[in-house]
Amino acid sequence: MKRSLATLALCLMLTACTPSSTQPQALAPGYSNSADQQMGEILAGAHSFYSSIQQQSASGQLTLTAAQKTAFNDFGVSLNAAQSVYLAYHAGTATQAAAQAAVNTVQTKQAALPTPAVSQ
Repeated sequence: MKRSLATLALCLMLTACTPSSTQPQALAPGYSNSADQQMGEILAGAHSFYSSIQQQSASGQLTLTAAQKTAFNDFGVSLNAAQSVYLAYHAGTATQAAAQAAVNTVQTKQAALPTPAVSQ
């Protein structure tokens, strides 16, 4: 009994002393820091989403109203603008704050987009 209590106490002490923090995830090749990577990934996803909507609309799978087209066009303009600022940040000629503000605008506009009707 004493032996199992001693073992339990030792295990509890070792567990309490073990650091629980994890190492930060390594950056993907080509990114200079985590903000660069995060913004790049957000914009890549937004471009993919926008391209998908364009293709589905062109093929007749989605039917966009005039208001939806306007909203998606506005989203596309903000996406292109953000891409330019992000690339300048990535190259070291724009600030992180400017790039982040542009990416935030894209995210806000994407979240506010109206849901298009799926054609059958």
